[in-house]
Amino acid sequence: MKRLRISPFLLSLSGFMFLYYAYYLSSPVYLTFAIFNMGLAYGVGMENKTAIKVALIYAAITFFFTLLFLMAGNLFALVEVVVSFLILHDIMGYIRAVVKEQEEAESEKAGEE
Repeated sequence: MKRLRISPFLLSLSGFMFLYYAYYLSSPVYLTFAIFNMGLAYGVGMENKTAIKVALIYAAITFFFTLLFLMAGNLFALVEVVVSFLILHDIMGYIRAVVKEQEEAESEKAGEE
């Protein structure tokens, strides 16, 4: 089965960026998101289904809003857009591989009967 390789790394990278923002701005909100990203990175790395679903939804929302910021002229949002897109791409590829593997197992099981 295809393992998630890029998503845990990018989620932890995003968490470290939020840690920097939390330190620089002394904001507990950024610290909360940093802890959330680190937890998602750990869950996705362990291939926890709930963590993968939450990371997929979180990356999609982040991608949408940072894309809006990018269209508004904030060029610093480009990094977060690319990170979110790569997370989405990696998780969707993983889901596609899992579904394909399950369909093959079901077809083999139906062929035996």
